[in-house]
Amino acid sequence: MALTLQKPLPIRKEVDPFEGASAETSYYGILNILYYIKAKYVRVHFRYSGYVYIAHCDNIIQDEVLLTAHGFQETQERRGVIQFEAYNRYYMARVLVTRTNENGIFIQFPQELLYLQRRRHIRLRFDDLFMRFSILYSPIGDSRLDEKNLESRFPYVMQEISREDVSLQTMYRMVVGEILEISSDFELVLFSEKKEEALTLAEKMVRDEGKTFYIEDTMRVLSYTSPHERQNLVNLSQLYEQLAEKEGEAGALKYIEEVRREDARNFIVSYILSPISLFGTRIGYVRVETNPFDKKYINPMQAADLDRLLGLFSYAMSKIRIRTSHYNPNSVETRVVNISLSGLLLEFSDAAIFEYLKGNRRIKIVIPIMGEDLELYGEIVRFTERSGFYYLGVLFFKSKPGDMIRLERFIHENMQFQFL
Repeated sequence: MALTLQKPLPIRKEVDPFEGASAETSYYGILNILYYIKAKYVRVHFRYSGYVYIAHCDNIIQDEVLLTAHGFQETQERRGVIQFEAYNRYYMARVLVTRTNENGIFIQFPQELLYLQRRRHIRLRFDDLFMRFSILYSPIGDSRLDEKNLESRFPYVMQEISREDVSLQTMYRMVVGEILEISSDFELVLFSEKKEEALTLAEKMVRDEGKTFYIEDTMRVLSYTSPHERQNLVNLSQLYEQLAEKEGEAGALKYIEEVRREDARNFIVSYILSPISLFGTRIGYVRVETNPFDKKYINPMQAADLDRLLGLFSYAMSKIRIRTSHYNPNSVETRVVNISLSGLLLEFSDAAIFEYLKGNRRIKIVIPIMGEDLELYGEIVRFTERSGFYYLGVLFFKSKPGDMIRLERFIHENMQFQFL
């Protein structure tokens, strides 16, 4: 039997991201870059002996550069790699560790800095640039058809929430007007005003699931046990199925019947509990009910409409809250970490708004520069959390006429202070 020799598999060469990169070899060019990262306290990734340390440039002494890195441990290895970002570029240099002491790590002055262009536009970092912002209307419907249905069913409500300066008073009057079409017996209940042990089963379902609890007819057990066709409407059908599996159908029906009788003893014919949220957190609900004197039932269409209406009202409350806290001139200013002609990175510390903006990414931005307010419109494309602060990367898509030219002039005039 003849043996066939297989050719050895080729060794896969590790890809070097800086292969073919441009290089800065001028001594003064490299010196200016190092002075920049020192002055701006730019983070330097120092790869050494199998570890990556977060370092900063502390000093530049003729042919040596002093780095400081928390938790650094020296080994027999004398070579390392530094990487950092500056002037809209990624820089990398292979360096020699000359010595270490209590002051930090001394590396030999780099002979060259390899770099890759990162962005189309130069990004400048600031310590004293602030902005204000508010959210823009983003489609709330599950589809374009759903959005058109909302516009058709609640035209005045949709017009109001699309405004930059939504009026809570106007929104409240519109909501009350729609509720009165269903019943005059309604109330607004806040969860903060009720103790946990005082919450009913329906209230807990509304708070935990964020759906509208709806009973069409308290005289019919099927109103409690038969699932609703509409996704955002719930009753006790799921609980009934769970009880039936554990205790049998008779035990489950007995429990549901007790709930039904309690509702009937309170002279309730139909009722709805529909949630209200602020930044996605349920804060309460609106209860609407009918009694035997009303001589009418709340139908599924009315229940679904109320659920959508209060969803719009919740959106309006969140929008107004952001406007008063982060957009009005006397509100808390938001720090701009860096900015370019294509976008910016902002920083703030409000966790609730940070989570809410993940679903409402289009914002209007006002930046006071050069004695004028720049109005820019952007979409949030990146979310980062670090050391108790939240960072949002925003990509501009529109601006007030002439403001992009003013921003370009502002960036150009500030470049001379960035050690170019």
